[in-house]
Order: sequence, then structure tokens, then C-alpha cells
Amino acid sequence: MFDHLRLHFISSDLNSAQIIPAQYDTLLVIASVLTAVFASYISFLLSARIKSSHLKNESLVWTVMAACFLGIGIWGMHFIGMLAYTLPINVEYNTTITLVSVLPSVFASYIVLSTSLSHIKGLIFRSVLMGAGIGSMHFVGMMAMMMPAHMAYEPKLFSLSIFVAIILSGIALKINDLRQAQKIHQVRMNMLVAIVMGSAISGMHYIGMIAMSVYATEQTVYTTSHDSSTLAQLVISVLLALSLLVLSVVELRARSLLSAKLKAVLNTVQDVVISFDNTGIIEFANPAVLPVFGYKPNELIGKHIYTLIPDKSTELELILNTSSTTSQQSSCFCKSRLLNAHRANQNSFPITMTISSIGNKEIGPYVATIKDLSDIHNQEAFTQTIFDNLPIMLFVKEAEHLTFSHVNKAGEQLLGKTKEQLIGLNDFDIFNDEDALGYAQTDRDVLASNDILTLDEKPITIDGRTHYLRTRKLPIKDSHGKAQYLLDVSEDITELKQAKTELDNLHQRMSMAADAAQIGIWEWNFESNELIWDDWMHTLFEIPKSQFNGNYAAWANTLHPDEYEAVTNKLKLAVLNNEDFHAEFQIVLPSGQVRFINADGRIYGNRMIGVNFDITKRVLAEQKIRQLAQTDHLTGLANRSALSKFLKHEFARVERTGTKVACLYFDLDKFKPINDTYGHLMGDFVLVEIAKRLQETARKTDCTARIGGDEFVVVITDVENKEHIKRALTRLINAIEAPIVSEVGMLNISASVGYAVYPDNAKSLDELLKKADEQMYKQKRDCSLKTARIKTQ
Repeated sequence: MFDHLRLHFISSDLNSAQIIPAQYDTLLVIASVLTAVFASYISFLLSARIKSSHLKNESLVWTVMAACFLGIGIWGMHFIGMLAYTLPINVEYNTTITLVSVLPSVFASYIVLSTSLSHIKGLIFRSVLMGAGIGSMHFVGMMAMMMPAHMAYEPKLFSLSIFVAIILSGIALKINDLRQAQKIHQVRMNMLVAIVMGSAISGMHYIGMIAMSVYATEQTVYTTSHDSSTLAQLVISVLLALSLLVLSVVELRARSLLSAKLKAVLNTVQDVVISFDNTGIIEFANPAVLPVFGYKPNELIGKHIYTLIPDKSTELELILNTSSTTSQQSSCFCKSRLLNAHRANQNSFPITMTISSIGNKEIGPYVATIKDLSDIHNQEAFTQTIFDNLPIMLFVKEAEHLTFSHVNKAGEQLLGKTKEQLIGLNDFDIFNDEDALGYAQTDRDVLASNDILTLDEKPITIDGRTHYLRTRKLPIKDSHGKAQYLLDVSEDITELKQAKTELDNLHQRMSMAADAAQIGIWEWNFESNELIWDDWMHTLFEIPKSQFNGNYAAWANTLHPDEYEAVTNKLKLAVLNNEDFHAEFQIVLPSGQVRFINADGRIYGNRMIGVNFDITKRVLAEQKIRQLAQTDHLTGLANRSALSKFLKHEFARVERTGTKVACLYFDLDKFKPINDTYGHLMGDFVLVEIAKRLQETARKTDCTARIGGDEFVVVITDVENKEHIKRALTRLINAIEAPIVSEVGMLNISASVGYAVYPDNAKSLDELLKKADEQMYKQKRDCSLKTARIKTQ
């Protein structure tokens, strides 16, 4: 046998070989084509059932069955087609390869028909896959042929067979998609799809067979032809039987699942569902009969429906009476009727029953749906109790004459009459004519507008006493949308209105008091950042109402830059800890001026409510007092107390940085003669001028102080060396000794000076001043001795 396990194509080596002629059995060819069409028809029917079914859990089983059937149909067509092909030589088939050849077609059919893989499938993909499956099945099946000859394919026809399978498969699948999308299930459309797909299968097969040539070899032995019709008939019979089996299994499975689903639904509904035949014998009852009638479902089977409904109804009589006409029976179906039923304990109770026909309306069977209405009476009593005991007033008026049809206890208490006394009365029987006319007109307006009306603080006078009501009126309509009653829901808000009036008066008095005290009141919602100010807050912050945006930022933006962070952090901390807020801070007014504010706030829920008032005068007065306590009253320089604070601060800085501080101690010379000669006013003038010169000559980081009558101290910070001190002394002495222009002429002043350095010469404030003072007096003595020697000479 020649190697048949791979494909061979016609080459130049075969030009000299003899081609063995083949023949086709026409009837078997037709049978093979019909087999392909039939298999396609059945498979597409199954595919439609899969996509239209709501039983999604069964789709996998049905898809596999449809794919197997289509794959086996393709295989059957191929096998019958091969039986139609006869050669004058002995041909055998490899059983394993013949069976394996069905797998490609089954796999391709599953991918094409599967609904779970639809998201990865397009028409081109499915067409190529289906064509490849048909082709693979065909050529693998051809490999199963074993013969004493050489079998080879013409490449172009080989490719054409695959191409035809893909194109025709695509056309068939497209038509099938359109058919399912438009829900067209006519036999002609189904046949069209099957014919196109069958053409794809058989077309590929026979073009592939045309592409194949069989060449004689040295081992070729010619024999007589064999009759394969019997085997072909067997294959066709098996396919027909298989198709009937598949369709039967699918249909039975679908009916079984739907029946189980219907039974599950009937077992869970709360209404009673029973079925009975045309004689009234009960055939089925769902579990709801037990709580409603007191019977178990199986206890009712075989009993007459009159067991449940002994009071014979006209509808049941017409349905069970065989002499009733069709029109009479039809009028009884699908209509709900109010009837009386009996429980197993013979207690009577109200029901509604609706009857429908399952099959023929004349011969049944029938289904009755029964609803238990016994709880409605209890529900009405429950509703009535709630209606009567609600704390708000409820009045129901008949829409046509506006007479009272129901009043609850709160309404009785307001009107001073019992329900029995009020039923049937109208507004004119209860109120004075003027009030009654207004009430009646309002009621008519509500009924005419067919809408809800709300009245706030509506006054009503009863027995000389005026009540204020908040009322809501609305029409009650019937099933046709026509107003039959008017419901009046009222709440007595007389006490609330009185409390509101008292509260408004209290607010007015508080507002007057706040205005008199110049106190601004504010409210801040720290969740929404909404800020509310009263009139005095706008005055304090000089922000007109027209420019106020009602937001937290409007207040925060007024804070002085130096205090913004401290104040806002303090406010946030108060909110975080749910504590009271208190702060004194500066704000910058739109004019640029600075104002000092005292703010207090307390948290209520998600809001903080507080007061602000102007403390500018107090703060400025305190600052003035502090300034006077720290300065010399004549010269404005730092006094001894301020000097001590400055030096303590500098001593601490020296310890941290390692720098030095010099204390320069000045005592004015020639000052006493001026003071004695020209008086204290001129003396004060000289002291002020000297202080001014020292202040202007010293650095901003230095401290200039007056600690005695004509004694001054200048503290120099960040001293580097003695040269630094000498330069400062030179500048300061030159400033002191410059002539002073006064109203009495030019005045000349000099000074004695001494200095000490911290920490070189002293370790404390008192020691530093003492050392500097000693140095100053030493210089003064030296100068006095020098002057005395000059005079002696």
C-alpha cells in the first residue's frame, strides 16, 4: 500500500503515470447532498432552541448535542460521498482514522454554535472555522483510504474546495443570524439556511474529490466494482434515527425543565391555585391550600370543587354545565369574582376567584386562582384604629355635598362634637357663615384643581376661641380618577405660634440689647462653612451686606496676617475637641485700619454660635500703659526696667550663640551749669536732644536707655572685639559733643563714659552695670585730675 497518512500533491514525477478512472453512483451522490442539508437543518433548529431558551444551564448540553449532530452529519455526508466514489481497484478504510476524522467537524461546529463563546466570535472567524472544520474532516477522512495506487491533489482545486466551504459557510451563518435576530422561523427560511450550509459541505467534498487523481503503480491490481448502496443506506438510516433521538431528548428535557420550573412557581405563590376538569373534579392543588383552606394538596385530589366553594356561583354552573353555550362559558373566564368559601373546619370566609381554561374552553381542564380576603377585615379594623387615634386631626368630606363622612378623635376634640354628631354636617352647620363660606370655597378649589393644597397658620374660630391650623387638603379618587372624597389633614399649631411670637419678641429684645452693647452675633456651620452675621457684625468688620458672601472665608480674610494662623488653629482645635472658643485678635478693615476684636463661641451640633465686640480702646490703653511702664517719661528711651528685660534676653542669646554684649555707661559733663543757669526747662530740652542723638546713632539691634538724671546707657549687641566698641564710642561721643542749638544760643555738652563686656567683665546684669559705672567714674576722676594739674601749672 502507498503511504496514505499524509497529503500528496500532483508533481512532474506523475506526468508519465497512468490515471485510474473513477465513477460516481448518482443516487448516492444525491443522498450525500441531502444528508448534509438534513444535518444542517436539524443543527440550526437546535441552535435556535438554544438561543431562545431561558434554561441557560442546559445550553452547554444542547450545544454539545447540536455540534455532535452537525459534525456527524458532515462526516456522514463525506462517508456516503466516498461510497458513491468507485475505483476498479480494491479500496479499504483505516477504522481509527475514519472515526478520528469526525472530531474536526464536531469541534468547529461547537465553536460556531456555542452561545457562551459569542463574545470572541465574528462572522469571518466562524466562517473560516466552519470551512476549516469541513475541510479538515474531509481530507483526514481521505487519509483513511488505503489502496494499491498513488493518490494526489491538484493544488488550485484543493485550495478552491476550502475556499468554497468558507464562503458558503459564511453565507449560511449570516442568513441564520438574520433569521434569529428577526425571529423568523418559517420552514422556507430554515430550509434556505440548511441548503446553503449543505452546499458548503457537499461542495467542498466534491471539489476536493475533483482535485484528487489516483495513479497506477506497480502494485496496482484491477478488480470488479463493489456495490456500496447497502452500507450507504445503513449510514443514512443511522443518521435519521440519531436525529429523531436527539430531537426527542431535547424536547423531553425542555418540557421536563419547564414543568419543574412551573411547579416551583406554583409551590411558592401565596394564592391558591387548583386545576379541575369539566366535571369539577380537582386534579391539582398547590401547597397554599393548606394555610387557606386547611387541606393538604393530596387530600383535595379527586374531590369536587364544591367542597371548597359550596355556595354555587353562576360562573361555575356555566362552566360545569355541558349544555352551556361557548359564548356563555367564555364570559366566565379571566374575571375576578367575590365568593364565599369554606375551610376544612366549615368556617366561611370571603375569597376572590379567577378561572382560566388550559385547553379547550368547552372540555377543559380549567385553572382557578383563589385569593383569601379574610385578613382584609382585620386590616380595615387596624387602619380604623390608627385613623381614629392619630394625634393630628383628620376630616373626610363627601366630594359632592362637602358633608363630613368621617372624623377622628383629635377632630372631635377640636370641634367639640362627637363623630356621630358631625357625620352628615357641613361647614355652615358648624362655623359662622363668613368662615364657612371661605372653607367651602377652598374645598371646591382643591377638588377642581385635582391637586394638593397646603395652608399654613390658617385661623379658625370655635366657641369664641381662635385656633391656628396647618392644613393639607387632597382629593381621594376612585379607580376612574374621579374625586369621591376630600381628605383634610390638620395640625393645631396655636401653642407653637404663641411660642414663636414670644421667641420673636425675645430675639428683638436681645437684638436691641446687643446693639446697645455694640455686640455682634454670628453663627458658623463648620460642615458647610456657611456664616451668618447680624447687623452689628457688618458694622464691626465694615463689610456691607451686599458684599458679604456668607462664607467662613469672609471672616478669615479679615484676620491680621501676623495672627491668622494662631487664631484659625485655635478655632479648629475648639471644633475638634467640642470646646468653647475664646480669642482676642486683630482684624484689618477695608480702609486698612486695624481693629481689635474679642470673640467667644460655643458649639451646638454642627454649628458654633458666638459674639464679637470691639476692644480696640481697651487694647490701645493697655499698650499705652505697658509703654509708659517700659520707657522714660521725658526722653521716650527705655527705662531701667526695660533695660533689664533687654539684657536678660541678650544674656540668654549670648549663651546660645557665643557672642558678646557691651554696656556703655554715659554721664553728661557740663550739664549741671546749664540746668542751674537756664533752668530745668532748658535742662530737659538738652536731655531730650542728647537722647535723640544717642537713639539715632545706635543700631536698631542695640538698646538705648536713660537710667538717671543725666546718665545714659547704650547696650551694643554682637560685639566682635574692642575695636568694635571703640568705633561705637567714637560715634556716640561725637553725637553728644556736637553743639546744641537752643533759644539761648549754642550749648556744648561732653560726657564721661565707661564700659564693660559680658561675659568677659561681668556674669550678671547688676555686675555689668556696676563695672561699666565704675569705669565711667574712673574716667571722670582721671579727667578731673588732669584738668586740675593743667590749672596748677
